[in-house]
Amino acid sequence: MNRFNSLVKREIMTSQKDLTTLGLVIVLLLFTSETISSLAARFSGSNFPPEVYNGMFPTFLMLGGFIMTSMLFAKDMFGKDSQHDWLMLPATNLEKYLSKVSLMTIAYPLVLIVLFFVASVVIEPIQLLIFGNPMAMFNPFRLKGILTLFAQYWVWNSVFMLGATYFHKAHFIKTVLAIGVIFIGLGALALLYIRIVFAIKFGSSMPVFNRMFTVNFAEANINLQSFRVFVDIGKIIYYGLLPIFCLVTAYFRVEEVQATDAV
Repeated sequence: MNRFNSLVKREIMTSQKDLTTLGLVIVLLLFTSETISSLAARFSGSNFPPEVYNGMFPTFLMLGGFIMTSMLFAKDMFGKDSQHDWLMLPATNLEKYLSKVSLMTIAYPLVLIVLFFVASVVIEPIQLLIFGNPMAMFNPFRLKGILTLFAQYWVWNSVFMLGATYFHKAHFIKTVLAIGVIFIGLGALALLYIRIVFAIKFGSSMPVFNRMFTVNFAEANINLQSFRVFVDIGKIIYYGLLPIFCLVTAYFRVEEVQATDAV
């Protein structure tokens, strides 16, 4: 446990400059957005708009988290000047891997919540004194679908974690492109499946899309109730098996790189 704590502290110390810069950028953007909204409301004579924190939090959680995750292994695994230092750390590959995963999977969302709350505590009194803007502190529990948001972050962050360990350069862009290719392939398979099903049920003479526009959706809805079990299975795969698969595969990728490239 002491080694793991030391690894986490090392990760924080080595990224302290970047994390501080990111925090200042977030606070500055929040302050600027609130100020612009307050100015527009004051000079237009309209009501003050809702605070911006709840609207901007999902963006920084998802986009910011995915970008940071994509760069998580860039230096330690693929940097020629630093990968040997990471290899020689007195810890197992699993401990080194989990120290990074825990920071982006658990610590980042929690720290982001604290940062948004502290920023609102500082920004809102200033807005009240200057513009008379009613104070509205950031409250993550007021976010609609907050649990779903964190579940989505858990899933997609694991995907970008895999991309961070697999690609040598341009991790974020290549991961996005890979996701796009996979979705295109799945879409093509889905269309092929629909074409086969409609051909079996209605014959191959009628075009698929023509038949789809003539479907009785009330009747189809009744028939689709029997497929709820497949929806539940899909949720288990999406929220449970997919992230675990990506994280485990990413770990084996770390093992592979440590045993080859870093030697």
